[in-house]
Amino acid sequence: MLRLSQAAPASLRRLTAVFLVSASLLSGGCTCSKKAADSAPRTDHASLYGADAAHAVGFTQSLTFEDPVRRRTLKPLIWYPVAPGTPMDNRAPSEVFKPFFAAKDAPLSDARARWPLVLLSHGSGGSGIDLSWFGAHLAAHGFIVLSVNHPGNTFQDTSPLGFARAWERPKDFTVILDHLLKDPTWGPRVDAERIGASGHSMGGYTAMALVGLRLNLEWIEKRCTTPGTREEIGCESLRDVDYRRIDFKESRASYRDPRVKAAFAMAPGMAASFEAQDTADIQQPVELILAKGDELMPHEQHGLQLSGRMPPETTTTVVLEEAGHFTFLPECQPKGFEVVAMLCQDGVAGTRAASQTRTKAEGVAFFRRTLDVR
Repeated sequence: MLRLSQAAPASLRRLTAVFLVSASLLSGGCTCSKKAADSAPRTDHASLYGADAAHAVGFTQSLTFEDPVRRRTLKPLIWYPVAPGTPMDNRAPSEVFKPFFAAKDAPLSDARARWPLVLLSHGSGGSGIDLSWFGAHLAAHGFIVLSVNHPGNTFQDTSPLGFARAWERPKDFTVILDHLLKDPTWGPRVDAERIGASGHSMGGYTAMALVGLRLNLEWIEKRCTTPGTREEIGCESLRDVDYRRIDFKESRASYRDPRVKAAFAMAPGMAASFEAQDTADIQQPVELILAKGDELMPHEQHGLQLSGRMPPETTTTVVLEEAGHFTFLPECQPKGFEVVAMLCQDGVAGTRAASQTRTKAEGVAFFRRTLDVR
């Protein structure tokens, strides 16, 4: 997440700290209320995920993949289709955000021999479970959806250097694909010809990097280390990076994975930093979902600027009129408005559900079209 406007209200100067508070509440283990813990399993997947949802939703965190070259341990979170009527539990990890419903470790549906796959990347300092509202919905509509907590840029494992080394994120998914497609259980069930990527904020960059977007870290270094701009919101974790430790050729290299056929980016991070050379390699379909009320990255100076530098023949841009940057986090429970109010704010109050409904519909339609899912 990088906003480059001096017009930000002072309250947003604490963005990074607040975001990490939310991550701790959302991903730091189940602190469910007694009411949530006692709620009965649900079997009405159409009520939960839409009348056109053909599947109940499964969820697992049973896999662990090692990347010895980069010394990273990658533990995917997977949402996937299961048989209709499978009891789904309330998966609320806290009292702050509304839950998703899924059947833990239930058998993958046999309705297809192989399923299309969507890789899903969280925002900076967050966690994979942040996008459960989107991942579970895609699963109910016939996709395996895989997220991961990116080492060095996730809750309880983040640092300025980890934030700056954003190019490690698409590499995480390339490593995961290498392992997943060889996994004896999951490999035979994934359609390797139908793989897409999605994400929010820094995760939006990650999804686009998998189809060819290059990171312009030189621009960010200049902006976040120059007097007069280094105090801008978004530079909190970037102004003190020792950029001498970064190989700028490595950071601006292409991390495109040819197995990824399309990217769906929600309020993509660092949108103002990309230049024409950074988008030149993108040949796959991309859809940008922008928030008109984005308080971090005003869409006219950021998202729309990025959209204008994308290949017009392969790019679709949707602006959500009532959304803000954090509209792409789960809906908030009443306690969320008390504890992490900033993350519960939208461009127009009370519109998060409607904006997410539009985003989910766009995502399902986009991946069905671009991955040729029938």
